[in-house]
Amino acid sequence: MKVEDSFRYAVRNIRTSHLRSWLTIIGVIIGVVALVVITSISEGVQQDIKVQLEAFRPNFLVVVPVSIEESLTAYTGMATAATGKLFERDATAIKGIPGVKSVGRANYGRTSIAFKDKEIVAPVYGIDVEYYDQYDYYLKIETGRIFKDSERHVAVLANDAANVYFGKRKVAVGNIIKINEIDYRVVGIFEKIGTSLSEQDDSIIMIPYEDGKDLFANQLSKNEVNFISVEADEGADVDEIKDAIERKLIAYHKVTPDEKDFSVITADYIEEMVGGILAMLSGFLFLITLIASVVGAIGIANTMFMGVLERTKEIGVLKAVGATRWDIMSVFLVESMIIGVIGGVLGLIIAFFILQVVVEFGVPYVLSDWIIVFALVFSASVGILAGVIPARQAAKLDPVEALRS
Repeated sequence: MKVEDSFRYAVRNIRTSHLRSWLTIIGVIIGVVALVVITSISEGVQQDIKVQLEAFRPNFLVVVPVSIEESLTAYTGMATAATGKLFERDATAIKGIPGVKSVGRANYGRTSIAFKDKEIVAPVYGIDVEYYDQYDYYLKIETGRIFKDSERHVAVLANDAANVYFGKRKVAVGNIIKINEIDYRVVGIFEKIGTSLSEQDDSIIMIPYEDGKDLFANQLSKNEVNFISVEADEGADVDEIKDAIERKLIAYHKVTPDEKDFSVITADYIEEMVGGILAMLSGFLFLITLIASVVGAIGIANTMFMGVLERTKEIGVLKAVGATRWDIMSVFLVESMIIGVIGGVLGLIIAFFILQVVVEFGVPYVLSDWIIVFALVFSASVGILAGVIPARQAAKLDPVEALRS
């Protein structure tokens, strides 16, 4: 039997049992849609995060008042994290370390913000100019300017804070807003960053560091700093600077290396941490896709087994007129492959429309050529593999017994 004959025979059988065939195809469609949508979104999220991690340049370090680098405990599986406090003297000490270009200080908290007749609660950061200079490539001024360290009661608003927070009332440069009942003059508006992880950065309000100290005085100890941002010289060894910062702060805080109450975070650490999370997420999503695929394969196998039972006499006739075992197997394998391919093509189309919908909700995706090819090969392979056992069962039928059935 020629390949084209097997193909025509398979198509005829699919048409004959069209209802069962379409129910089986739906199972394949579900598996392909799950595969394409989950893989595309996973790829999109990973690329989006990779782009945003570039905002944290390789020569940047951040010192935070919590030890987050401790390993997981053997029994509880919970991360142990000692908390402490950072102070202005810590920032001053870090400035003296060779290879450090600049040190920025920042305090933050949520407080009441009022403009015209509307009042909300929003995040406010008290920063010095050194902190802004380190991130001016990421936080770009759209209108106005950044404040000076010597200024008081001035503010720079992120784009959403200026254009979304207060509904139809847009905040512009020169307007007066109230932060915790105190008047602040708006001197600048940031450009919108607009990435999936920048929602908070697009909503912040920045004020001078000294204003931040006054604003959060009841939340902080004297001269306390929430975190310290460090920029190393170009070409400097970041790991060496990290070690130097740790040694100096361990001495200042009078703790041992095992008891340290702070962490120095580098770009490599963030990349490693995020990479681990994404690997776990990808594994979980792959498991979901695998389950959906197994469901589709079971549906195809069931259809093929039913086809063997219903066409036993027909198989006997084919063998009686000279059809070989391979001829019989090829008919069922081609039929199961066609079901898989049809499900794959329709699944791709449906997945594409689903991705067009989710992107409107800010979910990134990347539909690469390899995903499309893999989905088609995957669906055809699922069809073939699911049809192997029924095809072998059909090929082994005794022609005499088959004709008697």
